[in-house]
Amino acid sequence: FLPDLFAAIIILFLGWIGCNIARKVAVRLLKVCQFDVLADRSGLNQALARGGIKQTPTEILGLLIFWFLFLVVIVATLDALGLPGVTETLNAIFLYIPKVVAAMVMLILGLYLANFIETVTRTSCANAGLQQADSIGQVAYYATVVFIIAGILEILEIATEIVVWAFILIFGSVCLALAIAFGLGGREVAARLLERWLEGKDKNK
Repeated sequence: FLPDLFAAIIILFLGWIGCNIARKVAVRLLKVCQFDVLADRSGLNQALARGGIKQTPTEILGLLIFWFLFLVVIVATLDALGLPGVTETLNAIFLYIPKVVAAMVMLILGLYLANFIETVTRTSCANAGLQQADSIGQVAYYATVVFIIAGILEILEIATEIVVWAFILIFGSVCLALAIAFGLGGREVAARLLERWLEGKDKNK
């Protein structure tokens, strides 16, 4: 048992050093790629600040990479000690972690997309003369967020069927609200256009 224990300690120690190096390299690469800038545009930084989290998205992702790799080290350490039951459990967790990382990436990119869609929708509605431009923009934002959350839960395999039906109901409600908002706003625009047309007709007379 002592040789196995000695080997496990060496694996754990060297693995810890290697994981720290990998974390620092990953953080540096993410900073070069301006990952925090993208996260800030998506609104993630503000959400983290409201939650009392002081770390930047780059630092958080660096920690996730560290623990992802360190879990591999722990599995190798327990395997060296001959503990198959624990190893199988950790393997299952290890296989699930990439889904969590993918969900986080989808969340960041999705929030960025939602902000972009909100801005475009609000600007387009404002240019069209709709008084509800801000409300319509928010509806477009939350509709996108709902779609993103549904996709994230699908990736995480959390109550897939329930999520699909809940998404259909919520998305349908959002679309209905959007249609009503557009209908009310469109009525005002149509009235203004008709008024201008009648004024022009009177001037021609």
